[in-house]
Amino acid sequence: MYRLLPTAALTPSTTPPVGASDSQVIRFAQTLNGYDDCGGYDGLSAALDAMPGLHACTLHQLRLKLFMAQRQHYFQGGSWGPEDPLMESMRELCGIIRTRVLDQQSALLWWTGDITKLDVDAIVNAANPTLLGGGGVDGAIHRAAGPKLLQACTDLPLVSAGVRCPTGDARLTAAFDLPATHVLHTVGPRWTGGESGEPTLLANAYTACMTIALERRFQSIAFPAISTGVYGFPKERAENIATEVVHRMLGKSSQTLRVIFVRFEA
Repeated sequence: MYRLLPTAALTPSTTPPVGASDSQVIRFAQTLNGYDDCGGYDGLSAALDAMPGLHACTLHQLRLKLFMAQRQHYFQGGSWGPEDPLMESMRELCGIIRTRVLDQQSALLWWTGDITKLDVDAIVNAANPTLLGGGGVDGAIHRAAGPKLLQACTDLPLVSAGVRCPTGDARLTAAFDLPATHVLHTVGPRWTGGESGEPTLLANAYTACMTIALERRFQSIAFPAISTGVYGFPKERAENIATEVVHRMLGKSSQTLRVIFVRFEA
C-alpha cells in the first residue's frame, strides 16, 4: 500500500495564495482543525508536520517555541493581540509555511512507497560502482525496468577496473519499462564511522543527481534514501544531508523542479 504523507493535504486549492497576509495564513491554520482559538496552534503544528524537507532538529525547535508561546499566551490571558507572543511565533511559522508549502515553484515532498511506481522525469537508483544491479532499491529498479536497463548500464564506459560510476558521481540512462522517463544511477558511500569523508561523498551523490536534473531541465525527480540500507549510513544524518543539498541547489536555480524523497515501507 502506498500513501502520500501529509504534505498532499496542503494543495493550492486549499491553501491561501502565495503572498497571503499573516492573518490569512493563520486563519487557514485555524480552519484546519475547525477551532477559532487553539486551532491556530494545532493547525500550524499540523502544518509543521507536513513541511517538506524540514530537518528534524529544526522541527523540534519550532514546535518547542510554538508550545512555549502557547503556554505563555494562556497563562497571561492572551487575547490574540498583535503583540501576543503566540502571534509572533505564528508569524515566524507562517513564513516557513509560505516558503516551503505555498510557493509552488520548487516543491519538496516526502513520499512513502515504492519508487519504481512513480511517474516522474527521473528516479534515482542507489547503485554500486559497477552499475550492474544489486540488492535493495537497486535490484528493485532493475527488475521493474527490465533487461534493457542492464544492457544500457553495461554499455556505459568503465572509468577504472569494474567501475562505471565512482562514489559520489552519477550516470543517466533511459528508464525503459518504468513509469519514469530516466534513471539517474548514483553511488553513495559505505558508512565506516563518518571519519572517512562519508558525509561529503553522500552530499556529492545528491549534488551530481541534482546537477544533471537541472541541466536537463527535468520537472520532477525522486530520490531513495541513498546509502541508508546495507551501506549503513545513519538515516537521520543522511536525510539532513539530502535536504541541505537540495535546498541549496534549488535556491540557486530559477527552474521549476519537484523533488520527492521516497521512504520505502513494506
